[in-house]
Amino acid sequence: MKKTISLVSFILTLFLLASAAFYSRYQNFISTPRIAESENISISTGSTASSIAYQFMPYSFENKIYLRFMLKQYPQFTAVKQGTFAVQSGWDFLTLFTHLAEGVEFQNKITFIEGSTFKEWQLQIAQTAGLDNDIAELSEQEILKLLKIDAPKLEGMLLPETFFYPSQSKVSDILRTSSQELKEYLAKAWSSRAKNLPLKTPYEALILASIIEKETSLETERTTVASVFINRLNKRMKLQTDPTVIYGLGDRYKGDIKRKHLRERTAYNTYVIRGLPPTPIAMVGKNAIDAALHPATTKYLYFVASGDGGHYFSKNLNEHNRAVRKYILKR
Repeated sequence: MKKTISLVSFILTLFLLASAAFYSRYQNFISTPRIAESENISISTGSTASSIAYQFMPYSFENKIYLRFMLKQYPQFTAVKQGTFAVQSGWDFLTLFTHLAEGVEFQNKITFIEGSTFKEWQLQIAQTAGLDNDIAELSEQEILKLLKIDAPKLEGMLLPETFFYPSQSKVSDILRTSSQELKEYLAKAWSSRAKNLPLKTPYEALILASIIEKETSLETERTTVASVFINRLNKRMKLQTDPTVIYGLGDRYKGDIKRKHLRERTAYNTYVIRGLPPTPIAMVGKNAIDAALHPATTKYLYFVASGDGGHYFSKNLNEHNRAVRKYILKR
């Protein structure tokens, strides 16, 4: 009987020692840093927790045993999600697989600038990594239909902001978000617009906002620039703004507006046509929309670049001509 008890005790002791040794080595297995450097890793369809783990450790029978034990302890780690994930240097397996199980993908970003054109957006998209450019082969009219935008052109119909997206996101999804954000902001701004504006529709507000966007980058003078155009529209004066001429020239614009360009009749030449051009001439930000719908109250009818990034505003032509001689002709 005593021999039997001693044998059982011996076996139990061996088992406990073996268990302790296994657990100690297992703890070392799951807590050993596995990520050598911070990077983005891509997990494709069909990947398993095991195949991911072996990217960061050598294959061995011992490692296989510890890995199986870890996945039994943490069954949530086996739910592998496809995507691109940012991992950090020094992470162990517990940290790595917890991060992967949470499924928070690495977010790329693309920033569209106020005052840029859709043509510039297309070039930027083509040069941006991590995007599925599903609009690359579509015409502008096909893109308008895809995004369900009721407008003759895409110009001015997308809100320029920074957009975050997981790898291989569709460009159309980003543009759809941009379009929806613009619609919502424009509707809200239009509903609270100043009274007695010479603007009949929210679309006309976008057209004016695009001109303001191209004329000045100074937030402090946006509403003043807006007031000049509002005053001119109210007086049925031609807007006479260079950015519309440039937009109407398209690829023919080579960096310099000539006298013949100012006389050329295009749909966008506001030195020739009266009122607003038919469409926006650029993508507009929220501040430009606000300025168009809440202009400053002034009597200004003219402005000229002052050479310091801003403009000098005038109430009549004589004052404006003096400003031109001061700021332009003497350069």
